[in-house]
Amino acid sequence: MTTGDGTPRCVPCYSAAIVPCTRCTTPARAERRWPEGPVCLTCVDAVRLTHEQCHRCGQLGAVFRREDNGPLCPECAGVTFSYRCPTCAGMGRLLQGQCLPCRGRLVLAEAFTDADGRRCERLAPLAELLERYDNPYSMILYLRRPGGQLIRDMVNGRLPCTHEALDALRQTTSVQQLRGLLVLAEILEPRDEQLAQLKRDFGHCLEECATTADRVLLARYARWHLMPLAHQHVSRSGFTRFQREHLRRQLNAARLLLGHIRSRGRAIDGITQHLIDRWLIANPTLQPYARPFLLWAATCGLAPADVAIATSSRHGERAIMNDTDRVLTALRLETDDSLPLADRVAGCLVLQYGQSTDRIVNLTLAQVHIHPDEPGVLGLQLGRETLWLRTRLSALLQQLVHERRPLSAPLKNQETPYLFPGLRPSRPLNSNTLQRRLQRLGVPSASKARNGAWLALVGAVHWKMLADLLGAADGTAHHWHKWNGGDRASYVASRLRAAQTPTGPE
Repeated sequence: MTTGDGTPRCVPCYSAAIVPCTRCTTPARAERRWPEGPVCLTCVDAVRLTHEQCHRCGQLGAVFRREDNGPLCPECAGVTFSYRCPTCAGMGRLLQGQCLPCRGRLVLAEAFTDADGRRCERLAPLAELLERYDNPYSMILYLRRPGGQLIRDMVNGRLPCTHEALDALRQTTSVQQLRGLLVLAEILEPRDEQLAQLKRDFGHCLEECATTADRVLLARYARWHLMPLAHQHVSRSGFTRFQREHLRRQLNAARLLLGHIRSRGRAIDGITQHLIDRWLIANPTLQPYARPFLLWAATCGLAPADVAIATSSRHGERAIMNDTDRVLTALRLETDDSLPLADRVAGCLVLQYGQSTDRIVNLTLAQVHIHPDEPGVLGLQLGRETLWLRTRLSALLQQLVHERRPLSAPLKNQETPYLFPGLRPSRPLNSNTLQRRLQRLGVPSASKARNGAWLALVGAVHWKMLADLLGAADGTAHHWHKWNGGDRASYVASRLRAAQTPTGPE
């Protein structure tokens, strides 16, 4: 084949060549080559998706071009290309000879039919859930990917439809998403996934133990000390991935300490302070994680009571975002309508009120309050007192309340209590995902932005009031107050100044 300039090309290069579109003049790969010349995909889709009555044949069809007498269909223009679905006679883009809805129903039926041609009744609620995809092409893509292969394995009996079978697989995004869909379809019982992941982490850690005695000791430590702590978090305010990672590191540090003790030819009941100190010098980052294990062992009489690991001082991130950059970025998020709405609200909460991304993603609709006296003003219940937001941010939050939707395509119409829902209505957005999205909007680091906001707030509002409004601990707010140059006595002085002079004996 030869191009317009007469250069000979093979068929693949001829098809992939970037040429100007005859209709819109945009350089692109030619989707079709009509009599008028090469046409890009956008212009071909414009023909496929524009349907009017042809002025020559009188049939409803795609508008190939418009003439003085009216629109002209491709058949009357002498152009032959497929745009009518043979199954439903619908017009549009075809996938393997069918329109997307028809092709999606066929792919869905094939995925839930076993090798004997029988439809899997147990997974029927999951099939109904997948039918809710707004875009059938998205559902087709999902069934072509690893998630669809897992579904076919369940349909054919190669993979049991249980939590235990999914736990035995590598915990990829496809496995986690399928588990969430099975729970939402009420095929599997709901459970705390972070707690289940902690059990898997403990199992992997125990498998790495060199001796049976160490494995038994660590199993006792995990069962009687670490797991009760995890269940306490679950019953109080929920078990987060940060808490799970902290407990996992404690068990791993205990395993490394026991391995060091065994390598020195000793048992845990014969350790000395010198042995522990030598290990801490070589592993200083494990000090806060190994200390709880040694305390537990001493309390249970497994280790000498006179051997201990000192507490380590922890220092948070002290880097601070420039005040000018922080204010200008917050102003841009409030006023730029081209940015994603959820990212704008989350960014303002980080830049203006020093909220962490982990706490933002867990905000629910129940924490949003309406001001009783000022219409249009909303507040968030972050601490003991309601934090009333600025007018522009209140308008954005009101819009987010009405427009928030789960990220997963088949669950767009499901109700969710979270202001920032994730893939499933029952789970919020991942905080790491939110941090990456904020970085793309100009927030260099959530911790730096929070530090800058806190430093500005403690200079304008008293630390005790900030602790009540922002949901921070009194000690945290007071530390920021001290870093800003204040002292604790200023709280008493401010209360005395605000108090009225008594007119009689108290």
